[in-house]
Amino acid sequence: MGTSSKQVRLAEIADLAGVSTATVSRALRDPGAVSAASAEKVRQALSVLGIETPAVNPSGIPLIALVRPSAPAGNVDPYTNLFEILTNRMFAQGIAVVHVEAELERTEAIADSLLGPVAEHGGESSGPRIAGAIVLGGGAAGALAARLSERGLPLIRVSNARHDDGISRIVLDASDGIATAVQHLVHLGHRRIGLAVLRDTAAATRIAGFRRSMASVLHIPATRDQAPVVEAAGGPMAGVAAAEELLGLGCTAVIACAPSLSFGILEAAARARLDVPRDLSLLTVGDMPDADVIAPPLSQVSYDWETIAASALDEVEAMIAAPTRERQVDYSVTPDLVLRASAVPPQRR
Repeated sequence: MGTSSKQVRLAEIADLAGVSTATVSRALRDPGAVSAASAEKVRQALSVLGIETPAVNPSGIPLIALVRPSAPAGNVDPYTNLFEILTNRMFAQGIAVVHVEAELERTEAIADSLLGPVAEHGGESSGPRIAGAIVLGGGAAGALAARLSERGLPLIRVSNARHDDGISRIVLDASDGIATAVQHLVHLGHRRIGLAVLRDTAAATRIAGFRRSMASVLHIPATRDQAPVVEAAGGPMAGVAAAEELLGLGCTAVIACAPSLSFGILEAAARARLDVPRDLSLLTVGDMPDADVIAPPLSQVSYDWETIAASALDEVEAMIAAPTRERQVDYSVTPDLVLRASAVPPQRR
């Protein structure tokens, strides 16, 4: 059982796997020297600790890939909580899991490593090494999901966008989240509300939802002047630039649609010597890691990740159990408002 160069103590692996350090040592030196169940426990513990292991599964337990896109430097992965919850849930249920970070330039190579390369001249491939997959997010993860689906792998996607591609998915409905954020900020008394959104495939849907909500709640045309929007690239510095633009337009509240944008807005406010929330209210749509310990604790519109994790795992297990059955999942999940300290009634500034 080979591992990468990352260093961890045997005791850490043993505690996570629920076996003795002696068992871990034997499993690392010679997987055949321990029971199949113990070997899988050690393999899963290594995966949780970020140690790469070969995608093989001698115990016969179905191996499920958990895929997410590789996060660019400076960006915060919005699926971190869901990724960890799914990992822990699979580990607790005795399901073997292999972690996969999708990269656009390696999509085909990663698909081959998970399923085996496709044989030439119409022959059979070397056979699947995984039984199914749960794919989080878009971009490179979405591209990998398409490759895996084309090759017949049972999988389900959890993402912000819906596509007519025949892939089962759970859609995180950001439009409903933005509508909830607008309603809350208007209820607090804000009338000049801006939207900061990443420049990606979901941007148009989010912007349309924002302007629709502003028009409906405030009874305004919600033009660009009345419902300002800034599209930003990834990374906190892009969030800083977006915030500075929205502050320049006189916004008293900002809705941020990504963790990097939220961090950028906090930084821009500090540079302008503005207090959040007294001078600027901030509300994040989507997951914001450690939102409750940031200063100030961030109000957010977020999802019930435990329920989503349970649903995704149940669905992919059902697909694996009945691979020939027509089973396409396609439903939306609406987020809930979690109130903390970053959004208050507008103050003069």
